[in-house]
Amino acid sequence: MYLNLIKTTSALVVTSFMISCSTKNANQNDVPSAENPISQNVLDWKGAYSGIMPCADCDGIATELQLNSDSTYTLTTIYLGKDTTAHTLTGTFKREGNNIKLSGIKEGEGSDKFKVEEHQIKQLDSEGNEIQGAMASNYILVKNGNPEVEDKRWQLTEINGKPVNGSAETHYLIFHSADGKLEAKANCNMLQLNYKIKNQFKLEISDGLSTLMACPDNLEQEFLAALHEADNLTTGDSTLSINKGRMAPLLLFKRVK
Repeated sequence: MYLNLIKTTSALVVTSFMISCSTKNANQNDVPSAENPISQNVLDWKGAYSGIMPCADCDGIATELQLNSDSTYTLTTIYLGKDTTAHTLTGTFKREGNNIKLSGIKEGEGSDKFKVEEHQIKQLDSEGNEIQGAMASNYILVKNGNPEVEDKRWQLTEINGKPVNGSAETHYLIFHSADGKLEAKANCNMLQLNYKIKNQFKLEISDGLSTLMACPDNLEQEFLAALHEADNLTTGDSTLSINKGRMAPLLLFKRVK
């Protein structure tokens, strides 16, 4: 089979990157650094964390901080309502208890200190203290992904309100959290797209690959068009809905046990 590059995009809420990791017997106060090699008994800290930070002269700073297992990081920011350019900074981080300190942050560019917690990180003030008061929650970045949705097989049951007759092998979707790949099929070709899930429910889908079999119907095109429009997802009792805004669901799935 030949591979062909296909493109799908969705409403971009904030620029982001993604990594996912799971560990056993986590010690929530153990964050690795260059001086403290990574072991298996650490907090599930690796990954990408995103949110909107306060901004004095713009609508907010769309922020994503990616922490890597080799004690390197990537910090991406967009000044909403002021500049559409994504500003990216890379460097290393060091351990300070259960906090981290980023290298390369210049004075006036924001604090370089964060506290690592379960499924989120908090930006600290310049002295390394937690920010207090009514604005405190605005300095939290939430880890990307949704364990209720990812790494499970979902059978496609409906497209744009129309029932789909298929099986869990021929009409399905799987979000693979380890590599940020969405595997899917709508009767004909095997699809592999890049995806991100932010704040549990915001969905972004981008470029991917597809096999090039001739399909007997246009179901696959409708499926890809729906993914192209989608910007969020919701879950129910063993069900998954992929949506655009608050409109009627674009795609409905049931979980395969």
